[in-house]
Amino acid sequence: MRVTIAETVAMMAIGDGVLGALFPVEHCTRWDVGPKPWRECMRMFARHPEITRTISVLQIALGIAWAASLPATPVKGKART
Repeated sequence: MRVTIAETVAMMAIGDGVLGALFPVEHCTRWDVGPKPWRECMRMFARHPEITRTISVLQIALGIAWAASLPATPVKGKART
């Protein structure tokens, strides 16, 4: 189960990174909701799309690296026979 959850988080990170890299301003302004510190953070990223793109590409790379490091099966890291 932990591997499945980890892969789900990696997939979300990759997808979020792709959206941030392709549509940095739009993606950040869509998340301009919630507590004031969060909204201020999203607005800062929307004002600086080059920073958003850089972080997003890094997020994609880390998500892929994390997914690649996971075992092939969620059964205690051992292949089923």
